[in-house]
Amino acid sequence: MSLLLMVLALLGAMAVLGLGAWTMGRLQQGREAVGSDTPAPAVEEGPSIGGYSPAPEVEPGTSRPHRLEIPAGTLARVRELLALGRGAEAERVLCEEAGMDPDRARAVVERIRGT
Repeated sequence: MSLLLMVLALLGAMAVLGLGAWTMGRLQQGREAVGSDTPAPAVEEGPSIGGYSPAPEVEPGTSRPHRLEIPAGTLARVRELLALGRGAEAERVLCEEAGMDPDRARAVVERIRGT
């Protein structure tokens, strides 16, 4: 009895795989019938919504490293907080006002401390 069920399961799996292969072949034929002279649809360049989108490593059109622009008021506030010895709060200000992630804010605070 169990051998019969195993054989039926195997035949069912083979039928599903065969049907899938046949369907993919038909879809491929339909794609070839349309022709390769049709241009591919245009994809708009711009900010992606959701998912992972890495930050650019260089400025567009140049080979210089990408510089992060920090508003002058925010930079003055960060320097003021560092002078008062409140580095953690300076990092928080950079995160909130300049839109940085905590690691990047920590690196910027360390760089400002060094100057």
